[in-house]
Amino acid sequence: MTTYKQAGVDIGLGDICSRIMSEASDRTFKNRQKGAGTVKILEKKGLHRVITVSFGNFLLMLNSDGIGTKVEFSERMNRYDTMAYDLLAMLCDDSVRYGAEPVAVSNILDVSSLDGQVVKQLAKGMVKAARTAGVAVISGEIAELGKRVSGYGAINYNWGGTVLSVMKKEISGEDIKSGDVIVGFREKGFRSNGISLVRKIMEKEYGSGWHKKTDAGKNLGEMALEPSTIYSRAVIEALDRVKGVAHVTGGGIPGKLGRVTAATGLGADISDPFEPCRMMLMCQEKGKVSDTEAYRTWNMGQGMLVVTDKPEKVIAAAGAYRVKAKITGVITKEKKLKIRSRGFFSRGSTLTF
Repeated sequence: MTTYKQAGVDIGLGDICSRIMSEASDRTFKNRQKGAGTVKILEKKGLHRVITVSFGNFLLMLNSDGIGTKVEFSERMNRYDTMAYDLLAMLCDDSVRYGAEPVAVSNILDVSSLDGQVVKQLAKGMVKAARTAGVAVISGEIAELGKRVSGYGAINYNWGGTVLSVMKKEISGEDIKSGDVIVGFREKGFRSNGISLVRKIMEKEYGSGWHKKTDAGKNLGEMALEPSTIYSRAVIEALDRVKGVAHVTGGGIPGKLGRVTAATGLGADISDPFEPCRMMLMCQEKGKVSDTEAYRTWNMGQGMLVVTDKPEKVIAAAGAYRVKAKITGVITKEKKLKIRSRGFFSRGSTLTF
């Protein structure tokens, strides 16, 4: 069976490096402890920190992220107009986990060399994605770095950003109770996580030109490029009935939902999850990625899980923003997380984490 570490992503070493930078960041907070712009830690769990900034009656939040190696899919397909959806999904959908409404985004684009047509496509997608997320992109930087940026083909780039959000309702997860419902939001692609494993499997199976191959009449490169769904506005719409939010990115459902339920020591039973996209199942089959590993690496069909006592309101809010949603599970007294697998190898069986 293939694992994420074998694809070149050492999560253990990543944690060590994150700890070094996080501890260094902690030491800088004393620089803003008085007056307007006081910086505080809203949440601190292990390596994870959520930072807020106080301005009078307003509580602001900042968080940063990037697309990661998914940019290679656009380089392979010479198509760049969907990538802003991936960037803004990573930024804005992280904000709403804490009850903060995304307002403004700043971004930085590092390129190997400037190409007007590539930048035009990125910009076109940015306008559309920002409309979907309901944010303004207020600043940015383009840096031409030559060989410091590499990848597939002649034009390579990295894209990251920071989002400023206004706290509307602090979500800690502490009011979650056994019997609360879990609503899943459907994701049709990989989002921006587990991509190194996808690339490793595809290259091993089909060679360096894997993106030109087809499966059931569909191009593999286009399947891999599927843009992320942006959920933030749907969550904000139903915020008064939201008790917890798991943005299913790195760590999958076990990692992200487990963080939500940890506040009360409860568990969850995901009995009716959405189907993974076809390419996830293909990667499982070709790369011999177990269902357990797949659910820890990819979203497996649900990019967000919302804990609520009024699922009908959450589902209606999702529908208003063209997000497919349904009841996928329930919060349980038992601390374990159970998922009824929709994976390739053990479909229908119960995975326990």
